[in-house]
Amino acid sequence: MVPGGGQLSSEAKEQIRSRLDIAEVIGEQVALKPAGRGQLKGLCPFHDEKTPSFHVHRDKGFFYCFGCQAKGDVYDFVMRTQGISFAEALRHLGERAGVEVTPPTPRDRQRSDAVAINGLAQEYFQANLRDETAGAAAREYLKARKISTESIEKFGIGFAPEGWDGLLRYALNKGHSDQELMAAGLLSENERGRRYDRFRNRLMFPIRDGLSRIVGFAGRVLDDSLPKYLNTPETETFRKSQLLYGLDLARPEIREKGECIVVEGYMDVIALHQVGIRNAVAALGATMTADQATLLSRLDVQRLYLAFDSDSAGQRAVLSGLEQAVGRQFLVRAVEVPHGKDPADAVLDGDPADFLAVLQEGLSEVEFRFSNVLAKYDPDTVQGQRAILEELAPALRPRSVFDPVASEMRRLVLDKLKMDAAALDAWVRDSSPRRLNEVQVRGMQRRAPGNDLGRSALLELEIIALLLREPASLEERLAALEGAVPPGQDSLLAEFRDICVECNYDDREVLLRYRERDEARVLWERLFDNSASEAEELGDLDAHLEMMLSQLRELYLNVQNEQHRQKLLERMAQLQTQLSDPDLPAARLAELYTELKELSSTLTAREGERQLRAAKTIQRTRRR
Repeated sequence: MVPGGGQLSSEAKEQIRSRLDIAEVIGEQVALKPAGRGQLKGLCPFHDEKTPSFHVHRDKGFFYCFGCQAKGDVYDFVMRTQGISFAEALRHLGERAGVEVTPPTPRDRQRSDAVAINGLAQEYFQANLRDETAGAAAREYLKARKISTESIEKFGIGFAPEGWDGLLRYALNKGHSDQELMAAGLLSENERGRRYDRFRNRLMFPIRDGLSRIVGFAGRVLDDSLPKYLNTPETETFRKSQLLYGLDLARPEIREKGECIVVEGYMDVIALHQVGIRNAVAALGATMTADQATLLSRLDVQRLYLAFDSDSAGQRAVLSGLEQAVGRQFLVRAVEVPHGKDPADAVLDGDPADFLAVLQEGLSEVEFRFSNVLAKYDPDTVQGQRAILEELAPALRPRSVFDPVASEMRRLVLDKLKMDAAALDAWVRDSSPRRLNEVQVRGMQRRAPGNDLGRSALLELEIIALLLREPASLEERLAALEGAVPPGQDSLLAEFRDICVECNYDDREVLLRYRERDEARVLWERLFDNSASEAEELGDLDAHLEMMLSQLRELYLNVQNEQHRQKLLERMAQLQTQLSDPDLPAARLAELYTELKELSSTLTAREGERQLRAAKTIQRTRRR
């Protein structure tokens, strides 16, 4: 043993490398064949291929794939294939090599003891299921649920018989203590201090961690009694928010496809694996957690399907799962299993192909959220619009500078509720938004076409009105405005300049050219209504002109950026459409997914630049 002194030493890491044959470790998951001096090759476990491009250099202790460029040492391989952290990989490989990474702490020993006692309990539960008498009812139940013998063995299903101390007596006879069982969450204790088996008359499902160690159990009743499921309580080894049932068996398929199906129940996972859908896992609870999403992200999951039960609780679970998945870089689809069935019944009583088809028809995260809210409130009433906006507020507020989910939700709200974009954005950006009232909602409603001029047009008319206040200097000031309007930009100010030239800078002739136009009302009102008081307020005309021109330039720049943003969003939509193809090869899926993330980063940077420019404009305005 090599002591670590509380810190992992380089000596310990090198000893682990020297004691382990990287080809042997990798060979447990990849079929390797000789490929020259000190090298072996096989099919890459990280992407789909038919010709081996994955090479292992035994002497140097490295692997490299010429297809997907995956590379690294034995630690990198274990981290990627097992979906575990660097520290976990070190600990795992250290145990395998007989190298003590760090001196074991009391907590480490407790975890080790818990894993050992859970293994003992698994032997006891499986023996009871096989027992002709004790396990008869459990076997009959599994048969009725169409669970095969192969699936029972594959998932290690067992049975906890009736009685208060069956497991306790079994463990004591094997030389273990009741304290070990308590620490592992296998016993309960009453008020009088009596300890008894926690699991009784239940089907037992062992739950494994990233290293395939049994860290806890889930027990299911055979009848309608409650609770339907009972899990191991929180222990040193069992944190249900950090575990996914079936991940140890689903890992190869998940990694190969870049996709994962998250279901609600243990039976659902077993049934899906039984019919050949082996990238399914279950959340250990009613929702999916951020830690569980992290486990999947370590396996390079791109597409995530949330297929929970069709009842209201299942719908709420889907929404919670979507909430956790936001920002995890998954392409999320919420799937409603047809005919009110759970996934297990859908595939065992029907055609598995129908279930796979439903996955592809699932709604995107944004679509699911929006349709769920739209079903509850009337979008044609002010009251309904207020309720919809208030419920969707968390999804509308970006979690980063640019959030594709928030952007898509904004698009749906603008389209379906006929909201004014500027008014909606102002409400969303409010750092402490109050509950909406009906007056606010009406103010956010989009005005009918033709009732108002655009912001840029109004700004330009304000500038034109200012210029016409001093006709004597009209030509001089117009000459100074060269470059204020971007080249090629169709604008009222550029047209005004041409009209002035045609009218020889005669302000009366210029005004007459506008009398039959839509802009006449705004322009003439700005010129003649309360002109005396405004003239006093204006002060330095040139200063006001410069301020308005600065605002106009900022506005045009924002328009150009928005046009570019829309093009990027259109490309993102195209990518998402391509990514929805179930037959897309894993390598192509990864390429498209990388491009999607790069586009998102570009949008983030551009939005940051826009906010910086806006802040500088505000500062300049305040100084004036």
